[in-house]
Amino acid sequence: MRKAEVVGPLRIFTVLAMLVSVASTALAQDGWAHKTQVVKSTSSLVIVPTLVRAQSGELIRDLDAEHFRLADNGVEQNVYLQQVENEPLAVVVLIQTGGAASSELGNYGKLDSIVRSILGTSPSKLALISFDSHVRQIWAFPPRVDGVEYALTHPAVGDNGAAVRDAVRSGINILQNQPAQFRRIILLLSQEKDSGSESRFADVVRDVARSGTTIYSFTFSSDGTRRKSHTTKPQRRSVGDLPLSPDASELAAESGGERVRFSGEDDLEQKMSIVREDIRSGYILSFHPSAPTSGLHRISVEVLQQKDPLNVLARKNYWLD
Repeated sequence: MRKAEVVGPLRIFTVLAMLVSVASTALAQDGWAHKTQVVKSTSSLVIVPTLVRAQSGELIRDLDAEHFRLADNGVEQNVYLQQVENEPLAVVVLIQTGGAASSELGNYGKLDSIVRSILGTSPSKLALISFDSHVRQIWAFPPRVDGVEYALTHPAVGDNGAAVRDAVRSGINILQNQPAQFRRIILLLSQEKDSGSESRFADVVRDVARSGTTIYSFTFSSDGTRRKSHTTKPQRRSVGDLPLSPDASELAAESGGERVRFSGEDDLEQKMSIVREDIRSGYILSFHPSAPTSGLHRISVEVLQQKDPLNVLARKNYWLD
């Protein structure tokens, strides 16, 4: 009797295990594993920081979600909207110290106070990366920012290179670990053209698209020529889905940020104050992709039902793995 009492439960357990195994195999063959994966991917929320200006340059602040049309690869999406005034920020400052930048370092004496004003009173984090032909020093969001602020205004002269793309990838790498609720921003102070990077431009664009980082590029002219305009639009070329251009302005354009040319310390302070207002006065559009296919997605944003044409600045792409 004792032997029969032991064997009986074991047989029942074995039969139940076989049934579970058969049921799991049947579900997998029926495609349930794949369907569950697809459902999970549709929950991804894409964030699209957006700035709207009148033709005069005045910021437009009173729009609602129904005023916007956002298309993902040409397909219109349901859009959610929020203001960004008190949004938490994670900011990485990239400072070129080599090449043509060696004569510009004296213009950064007020950079600590300027960056502090951009961060404002909302929750924020600050990091700093300096680079020449290589990424040289990284302050990756330290708990205390006094050392970072000192380094902002006392950069050391580097070699003859300007590895802009490598520096941007390093900035994105440390931004990836920041809390999801923090808006990710790079302030890039550099010459226009890359010199010495190992990173391909297409790979940097993909990293920017994956991370949702917005890049604001402050470039100086190597010939010292002062530009009249606040921002300039780069000429766009493309191969397939990705732009073909190695300069800082194209990276900023792809991310939905701005490119600003400056000449001297006072001009840099003025231009950064304008960008500070832009960062703190825009909108955050968001949507759940209706067709969450892997790869690069192109985003277009426009404002509807307005009498006068408006200038809309928003990120141009995102990436799904």
